[in-house]
Amino acid sequence: MTNTRFNLSTIAISLGLFIVAVFFLIFITGQSPVRTVGVVPFFELPASLNFCGEPVPLERQDVREMLDREFVISVYDHAQIIMWMKRANRYFPYIEKRLKERNMPGDLKYVVIVESALKTYAFSGAGAAGPWQFMEKTAKRYRLRVDDWIDERLNFERATEAALDYFGDLYQKFGSWTVAVAAYNCGEDRMNRDITGQNVNNFYGLNLPLETERYIFRGLAAKIILNAPELYGYNVPEKSLYPPLEHDRIDFKASGEVHLRNIASACGTTFKAIKEINPQIKNSTIPAGYYALNVPKGTAEQFKANFASALSRDKRDNILICKKKDRDK
Repeated sequence: MTNTRFNLSTIAISLGLFIVAVFFLIFITGQSPVRTVGVVPFFELPASLNFCGEPVPLERQDVREMLDREFVISVYDHAQIIMWMKRANRYFPYIEKRLKERNMPGDLKYVVIVESALKTYAFSGAGAAGPWQFMEKTAKRYRLRVDDWIDERLNFERATEAALDYFGDLYQKFGSWTVAVAAYNCGEDRMNRDITGQNVNNFYGLNLPLETERYIFRGLAAKIILNAPELYGYNVPEKSLYPPLEHDRIDFKASGEVHLRNIASACGTTFKAIKEINPQIKNSTIPAGYYALNVPKGTAEQFKANFASALSRDKRDNILICKKKDRDK
């Protein structure tokens, strides 16, 4: 009996001390040690929406649900959207400029978000590559060089020009930007078959591969969010956005195989710097031919003045290395 009273007294004292400690903590810090579960914000879809000037029939339940799915998946992916915003600040201005010059709808820029999230080194299991995810056959059809040395699908400006050419051809073929963008995903042959077989030429009325149907709605979700990211809690400081890349362009003829270290030496920079601003170069060297390459801003004239001597110096150094190896044998 004594032991029971002792145990109860001990528990009571401990509980009392705990309560005192809690009140003391609240009094001193002004904060409760008890964590409360945050409320997940809820975001409504816009009342109306268009893609490339074509209205999205949000009054249809199936269309609204498809969009809702992609919007919810995207809007709560905080890391992804922040990276979209950072990269878009770098790459969207160029795309927007070229779309305006070609009199094409500005919404086409959201396709590159769906394709690659604006990553240069984006590769798919099916063999697509680059920010616009060109397959090799289509890339070559739109005059992109793809071989053992060069893969222009990874060159942002060249790939963007090819993508806009392709969109233009698809629009001429199908007469709808939404259908053209869907065909960019599934291919014009598949789109032709579905339009003919179903006797429907409106995207929202076509039964297409699920990936293609999601493709358009993913682009719409990106448009909704990136048009007004602050409405969804995204406020990336301007200083944290990635600035557009600035570089000079050099045009030259390589009479033989050239190592990138020679170009770097002529510009007074590093092999790595040349490789990173010319992602289309697959190896450490380029074969004989004519080239238009990027070099660091302000180094084009330096390259012209130093390239020949850099090649000669590299050749002499290689000869000396070979002679030393022969002596060591």
